[in-house]
Amino acid sequence: MKFDAFRQPQVPEVGEASFASFIAAMLAEFAEVVPASRRRGFYVAVGRRLAATETLDGVDDTAALVGRVNAFWQAKGWGRAEISLDRDAIIVHHRHPPAPPAGTPVGLWTGMLIAVLEGAYDSWFQRLGSGPTLHTSAEWKGDSVELRHGRQQA
Repeated sequence: MKFDAFRQPQVPEVGEASFASFIAAMLAEFAEVVPASRRRGFYVAVGRRLAATETLDGVDDTAALVGRVNAFWQAKGWGRAEISLDRDAIIVHHRHPPAPPAGTPVGLWTGMLIAVLEGAYDSWFQRLGSGPTLHTSAEWKGDSVELRHGRQQA
């Protein structure tokens, strides 16, 4: 006797094309119904949530941080980071971020991406002991994102 009701249903794999169309539709819908400042806040929160999956346990210097952060991003295909310290801030050069999926408006994608990265790095720096007066800001520099974690510049 065959019990089809107890068999696991076959779930098709989600291909890159269907993922790209989903992302394009989601970003376009957000842009249409959610004000820019609220979208940015949502994407920063997504970055924080992503960062929470990497505990950074045992990270006690910049080299260890770079290694863990790069393993995290490279596993997702989201590029790599170079981290340096200057007198006023921690500087992250996030290189080779992912290109927008096909059909995704570039401006919507880059706005989302920069906010996600800002949320992730800020979360990691806070977890590593950054004080409440230090913040992370991000801006595009060519084809990479530069993030600065330090006091707000006037």
